Amino acid sequence: MTSNVLAPGLPGLTDGDVETASKSSPEWVAETRRNAWRTYESMELPDPGDEEWRRTNLREMTFPSARPSQLSVAADSSRNDAIVIADLASSDHADVVKRYFGKTVHAEEWKFVALNAALWSGGKLIHVPAGVEADLPVSLLASGLTDGGAAFPRVLVIAERNSSVRIVDDSSSVGGGFVSSVVEIIVGEGAKVEYYDINRWGDGVLNFKTVRAILGRDAEFVGLAAGIGSKLTKMRFDVEMPEPGARMQLLGVTFGSGKQHFDYNTLQNHVGHHTISDLQFKSALTDESSLVWYGITRINHGATAAEANQTSRNLLLSEHAKAAPIPILEIEAYDVAKCSHGATAGPVEDTELFYLESRGIPKDVAEHMLVEGFFADVIRRIPDEKLREQVLDAVLVKAGGRLESITWDDVLAG
Repeated sequence: MTSNVLAPGLPGLTDGDVETASKSSPEWVAETRRNAWRTYESMELPDPGDEEWRRTNLREMTFPSARPSQLSVAADSSRNDAIVIADLASSDHADVVKRYFGKTVHAEEWKFVALNAALWSGGKLIHVPAGVEADLPVSLLASGLTDGGAAFPRVLVIAERNSSVRIVDDSSSVGGGFVSSVVEIIVGEGAKVEYYDINRWGDGVLNFKTVRAILGRDAEFVGLAAGIGSKLTKMRFDVEMPEPGARMQLLGVTFGSGKQHFDYNTLQNHVGHHTISDLQFKSALTDESSLVWYGITRINHGATAAEANQTSRNLLLSEHAKAAPIPILEIEAYDVAKCSHGATAGPVEDTELFYLESRGIPKDVAEHMLVEGFFADVIRRIPDEKLREQVLDAVLVKAGGRLESITWDDVLAG
């Protein structure tokens, strides 16, 4: 059974689900959930006239009636004994959760964020004390979404002064369903956080995700969105730099097939002086898949000597695939050090394909090699070698897997 999504929201959910989710929770959590539900009920879906939403018009979509689905969220922090990894609802860490929960991503931002704030489950807290440098990545693996299920994962990351941590957030499922996720990341003074999101949801999943990081003075953040699964992904990935000396990278790799649709909104928000941001997003699209990237670089008044770049490159492997990269610059400071942007969308270069085919490489293999090479300069920015391989393998599974029998060295030697 399906019905149009209007003001009431996702069919099948009620305020009774909020009370169920609130059982055994502290009263402040229960009250936060109830307030978020009221906000959710009162909000309309985004106006399709808004620039960020006009290419993914939710009002034209139908959503299946859904019931809350309890995801299995495994957290692995082997040998990272100094890091706190706990359930968000745990009373053992109530003080720190209460201090930061919902302060970075607000329930009032839009309807499905409010829904997450009301019904989140399987939430995880990752708290890195001051001065602690994690040796190994923290791995989060979300799975178990059932057909007709609605899941609401939530992650809160707090990296205190001069700490560092690397987080791999991997989501997967076999069937369909609805997902609204929120990730809040607080990066303290001089701290470094790397956050890698790998979306391997099933083909029928409607995936909505908001990730936002706030950086302290001289803090560093690296974020990656790897788009592989889902029927629809609408992802917001924002980085706020209110303090001087903060620097960040946002990376994106997406491989679309079938009728998949990926819609990314990004924000590089420079407020403090001498802040640096760099965005590199790449996608390869085949069949009738489509991608939208709407990226804002905002250099506020007072963000003197800011440096910013944003680049979106999109490879169209089918005449029916579509990409709409939209870079936006909003510059209010008069003494910017550097600000640049670029965006392209087009097919594989005929000359490159001809070069490989002329050396006896079949067309499909040659095209595959070009796709691997196309992603390489983004993938190599991931500092951990094992993680680089994990991300590249996950993306290229859509193209039939990694090529092992023919290498670029073989081609050049021929």
